[in-house]
Amino acid sequence: MIIQLASEIDSLIADKEKLIELLEEKRQAIITEAVTKGLNPNVKMKDSGVEWIGEIPEHWEITRLKYIAKVVMGQSPSSDDVNNIGIGSPFLQGNAEFSEMYPEAKLYCERPNKLSSEGDILFSVRAPVGAMNISDKTYGIGRGLCAIQTKIMNKFTWYLLKHIKIELNSKVKGSTFEAVTIEDIKNLICIVPPLVEQREIEKHLDSITLEINSLIINLKSQILKLKEYRQSLIYEAVTGKIDVRNYKKVLS
Repeated sequence: MIIQLASEIDSLIADKEKLIELLEEKRQAIITEAVTKGLNPNVKMKDSGVEWIGEIPEHWEITRLKYIAKVVMGQSPSSDDVNNIGIGSPFLQGNAEFSEMYPEAKLYCERPNKLSSEGDILFSVRAPVGAMNISDKTYGIGRGLCAIQTKIMNKFTWYLLKHIKIELNSKVKGSTFEAVTIEDIKNLICIVPPLVEQREIEKHLDSITLEINSLIINLKSQILKLKEYRQSLIYEAVTGKIDVRNYKKVLS
């Protein structure tokens, strides 16, 4: 009975994990479509000249990231300058402290070599290459990150990087871990629509991704509860504290 119930819970968890995967794929597809094709299905298109981008609206431009943003590569400070007692600037060595949007620094640095500014896009240059957060304040940044200071609309650039970072897959280097160079980042190919369309795309994607992200968060919460429930069921069953038949009703 316990094995059967545990199996049913595992099946529910697997179904929800698959749904999360499908939602993440849908979110990425929507972002890709918006930042490469725009929101007007009737707009005249042209060949971008880039195979992995395909056609783009005729009036959009193709450029490289270094022409629309400043890229600041992180640099690790002396270990003597790093502490965990709040002295100096909050410090990020890599993406380990990334969350959904803003990092949560656990370390501080008195004399950081490189800094991100509020509003910069924090971009991971080491595994996983392409992980992203927004700098909500000034951070010292180590060699696992770069800070992208955009010259166009920041949120549009965020969504654009969500798409174009796939180009980095062909540039990943390193035998022991994945990594890319500052030149790889600077030379990323970017699609740039007029400012008014950037605003429209940003608003459109904010609305849709908020909805999808909410669904994903809810599913992850359900999975966590199911895992806790499974663990509790097994523990109490093997210790003889419950009648497993009562648990069967919950899943029916």
